[in-house]
Amino acid sequence: MNRTLTLSLVILCAGIANAQRGNPFAPPQASMHYAPDRTCDLLNIDIEMDVDYPARTFRGTTINTMSPLRSGITEVKLMAGKTLEIGLVSVDGKPATYRREERNLIINTGLLTKGKPINISISYSATNSKARPFGGGGGGWHWIEPTATLPNKVGFWTQGEAETNSEWAPTWDYPNDLATSRSRCTVQADWDMIGNGSLIKTTLSPDQKRKTFEWKMTQPHATYLLTMVGGPFDIKKDKWQGVDLWYVVPKGSGDLIDNSFGHTKDMLTFFSDKLGVKYPWTKYAQNAMYDFGGGMENVSATTLGMGALTEARDGYFEMDGLNSHELAHQWFGDLVTCKDWSDTWLNESFATVMQFFYFEHSLGSAAYDWEVEGAMRSYFAESRRYKRPISTKMYSNGDAMFDSHAYPKGGTILHSLRRMLGDEGFFGSLNTYLTKWRHTPVESAQLRRAVTETTGIDAEKFWAQWIEKPGHPVLEYTYAQDGSELKLTVKQLQDTSDGTPVYDIDAKVGLITADGKVTLVPVRLSKKEDSFVIKAPANFKALIFDPAHDFLREIPTLNWAEGELASILRYGLNAADRAEAMRRLLTKPTDENIAMIRDAIESDTAQGVTFRNISTFANLAKPELRSFWLKQLDHVNYDRSATAVLALAKLPVDPATTQKLRSLINDKAPIQVVVNTIGALATWDKAGNADVFKLAQKITDKRGRIKSAADRALTP
Repeated sequence: MNRTLTLSLVILCAGIANAQRGNPFAPPQASMHYAPDRTCDLLNIDIEMDVDYPARTFRGTTINTMSPLRSGITEVKLMAGKTLEIGLVSVDGKPATYRREERNLIINTGLLTKGKPINISISYSATNSKARPFGGGGGGWHWIEPTATLPNKVGFWTQGEAETNSEWAPTWDYPNDLATSRSRCTVQADWDMIGNGSLIKTTLSPDQKRKTFEWKMTQPHATYLLTMVGGPFDIKKDKWQGVDLWYVVPKGSGDLIDNSFGHTKDMLTFFSDKLGVKYPWTKYAQNAMYDFGGGMENVSATTLGMGALTEARDGYFEMDGLNSHELAHQWFGDLVTCKDWSDTWLNESFATVMQFFYFEHSLGSAAYDWEVEGAMRSYFAESRRYKRPISTKMYSNGDAMFDSHAYPKGGTILHSLRRMLGDEGFFGSLNTYLTKWRHTPVESAQLRRAVTETTGIDAEKFWAQWIEKPGHPVLEYTYAQDGSELKLTVKQLQDTSDGTPVYDIDAKVGLITADGKVTLVPVRLSKKEDSFVIKAPANFKALIFDPAHDFLREIPTLNWAEGELASILRYGLNAADRAEAMRRLLTKPTDENIAMIRDAIESDTAQGVTFRNISTFANLAKPELRSFWLKQLDHVNYDRSATAVLALAKLPVDPATTQKLRSLINDKAPIQVVVNTIGALATWDKAGNADVFKLAQKITDKRGRIKSAADRALTP
């Protein structure tokens, strides 16, 4: 799942008591959680639904095929939402009594025989069922309601994670049991309905007003991954290596399919090849739905927020982050599933880091650097409020586990594991893990075993530090040069009173020389303060601790000397370090520094740029940089070209520049470039550029940003 999280970047200076207030991982909010005991092994779920949208009512019958796990069982517990009106309950065709205890449905089965399967059939209905808000926890059955501006906004979707599919289909609603499934759903004839697995058939009713869709999943999966989505859709179908691909968007949005989902095949190939495990299901549908936030990795049929759909002029396949995250879940979370929510990281941290890997593949190493850097910063923000072990049974409820520890911190820890093991060991371990535990609920220890069995490296120390304890290393490093020697001191500043350890880490020091050579020197951290003596290379210019950002760490103060910045800007191994060197050099915008930064930006030509934020450089408003900024208008990265417009807008009016910007107001140029151009021209000469503003009023884009900018420019 990819949830939209609002992360405060404010460092809270509260005491321990305040830090624990509202912490869902500390008593009294939190308590110990374990996977519930099972009486039976769930083998198959058969769901039949009839959806009456005008009445906002659904009726269903769910048959759970189960095999008793021990003798002497006389009743079976399933889960059923409180809003469900339960009708007939039967066991192997015979009516059975039952009782309800909160969300549990306890069914009297009579004495069962171990290993002899039974069928428990439950009929039910619900009217005006409402899902809890999704995006920060919640789910169930959701009716999509029309609005005054969107009268055709209709349909429904379901959301099962963490434990809400039982709101519309009574079953065993916990990830410690996997089963095959079949669903038959009847909707109005002008709708489509997408479910799990392969589409077996569609059937029209005799009066041609209703249509039934039958979907079947022959491979076992967790029940929270069940899905039904329905409504009037635009659907594009394709194939990848024998797998059916469905791209599903609300009716009228079909023109957004190609740019929103155009890299799906590349992602499937990349992940399959990288993991050595082919995409494991017969179909992959990506269903973009109104009212849905983020994405949910329902097995073979991901649900996505319709608002994430993008057009080409927005940027370079802007949906790739969300799409790659959810697709990665088809291996991590769907093929191999965490047994209980204490190990949510086995799902979410992997989906996060696989997104990093895809960006590295599609956009280059700088994009990967920034993904890791952004993840660290997001986690650090949350760590100001609370810290917890990545794997923990102490939490308030399952939804609480979907936080910035499970996503960005866990993703960065897996990046750290990758750098420690190397690609051969890391991806080989993942292949072992996915192959050995395929279609199995797992715990963290099983991944650890896969690492050790594959590489021969005892991963217990890594697990003890990074997975089973809270916190992260907070480092400060300084050095002094004494002739041909560099005396380096590294301190671990993290507070260890909350269980955060003093870390034992194999790290590297980067030594940069005047000719751009970077020598890596291994060092080992193991104490609160470690000291090292390193031989300085000839023409030594700068020292960076952990120059490739190989592991999760916070360095609040980078004690870089002014004389080191130029070398770090030019030759640093990580995009974030090079960008920080640029920021510091711009605090003294000398001619020499400006020329050096201009050259660095000019050579930054890839789609995945190293220097993402160059607004400070743009704000210098240097007329002598006009030709430089005019060239940047043609950069392949739309953010870079949009910033170039802002930079030119700060310069004196120039006829050639005006003409160039006027030519950018068209329906092919990047949206933000057009918006910024309208603003620039309006600043220079509103009346003289009114003709192109009127042209811009007729240019359409998904969110109407160009017309809005033109309307503002034409306002007296």
